[in-house]
Amino acid sequence: MATSTITLKAQCLCRAQTFTATVPVSSLPLKGSSCHCTSCRHVMGALRSSDAVWPGPRENIVTAADATAAAAKGDDGAPVLKRYAHSPRVNVLFCGRCGSGLFFEEWENADEVRQFPDKASYLVFTGVLSVEGEQNKSQSSPLPPVVRFEDHMFVGDTLDGGAACWLRGMNGEGQPATRIWLGRRNKSEEVPLGTIWPALENQPTYEVNLKEVEVEKGTVPIRCHCGGIDLVLHAGEAQREYAEKQRRGEELPWFVDPVTHKLLGSLDACDSCRIAGASEVYTWTFAQLKYISFAGADPCGFPENTTQLRAAISTKESRDPRFGEISFYASSSDVQRYFCGRCSATLFYAVDERPDIVDVAVGLLDSPDGARAESALAWSFVKKMGSRNDMIATWREGMLYAVEKELEEFRIGRGYPKSWRRIALEQAEEAAKSQ
Repeated sequence: MATSTITLKAQCLCRAQTFTATVPVSSLPLKGSSCHCTSCRHVMGALRSSDAVWPGPRENIVTAADATAAAAKGDDGAPVLKRYAHSPRVNVLFCGRCGSGLFFEEWENADEVRQFPDKASYLVFTGVLSVEGEQNKSQSSPLPPVVRFEDHMFVGDTLDGGAACWLRGMNGEGQPATRIWLGRRNKSEEVPLGTIWPALENQPTYEVNLKEVEVEKGTVPIRCHCGGIDLVLHAGEAQREYAEKQRRGEELPWFVDPVTHKLLGSLDACDSCRIAGASEVYTWTFAQLKYISFAGADPCGFPENTTQLRAAISTKESRDPRFGEISFYASSSDVQRYFCGRCSATLFYAVDERPDIVDVAVGLLDSPDGARAESALAWSFVKKMGSRNDMIATWREGMLYAVEKELEEFRIGRGYPKSWRRIALEQAEEAAKSQ
């Protein structure tokens, strides 16, 4: 007989914070929503936040967060659940050790916060939500859908549609597309179902995106919500130097478009990135550290390799104040995940075998042309997302196929050819099949 209950788990990457809820299967799916507002992008590092009402007891969450506040930042080194004031009526709760966002703590309005501080509701970030036992890939029966995403909000903040262009059908193929609002739900213009905003004819064509970066002399700010991360990506300088390198007949890095010389924009489905960034389908770009600097007039002083970066962040005495609130969690012996220790925003993924390169969270790019930062990035639009096997045999499997389908439709609709990255991956796949 099929089980009548299921245990949901909200857990951070380092597993210091774990919250569970056993619910009737009949109560699923939870109602979910995605927010694409500027604030959410800069507090997550992703191109959106996504949440659902937490069906478990609120007391455990409140106790953990209150204990952290009482411990005054957890200076004893114990793992802590931190609060950050995202807005006058919303807090973000995140793990102070690894930076994983876990919950929104939310009131209806700011007056309610003052009058009824103990009446908050809790929304779990869907990126950290799992089903107990779902990693058993050999299970014979499929998992029930855990979340049904009902809408996307504040898509207008993105200017270019952001990730909403790829996530209209994120509930799975054959499921009704989620509703899209340019602002707040039911209080702003709604985009007609089945359409993309902005319309494809109003989006930059491939020919337009062949142009060089011309945004504030080619610089793109990298900023978190609280200002604890304040860096600059010198995308224009990188683009011009890569073009010159190619003219000299030198090989370009794998993440540089050989036609536009822009940096690769990529979608990642891996479990670790999903949990660390608290958002499914995480978006990264890649940059050599020499093209990243502190904000301000003086571009000097930022580390040029990951060993120097790790050492600089680890220094407690005489730490350069320009590093602000940047922290890192070593998720394995050779991987560091950098985030803002005050607001939780994901910043970099660094791995020792690539000492001069970091993955940069696209949601922190403050590009005036839009959330996708296409003046500086060339999106790969691969047919199969990276680490896609992590979503297969989980409740997110339908989302995987739907997003891959929409990515291809979006690429074709804009008249984009297959990217250099996609061609290379497809050639490698064909070569592996022939062996």
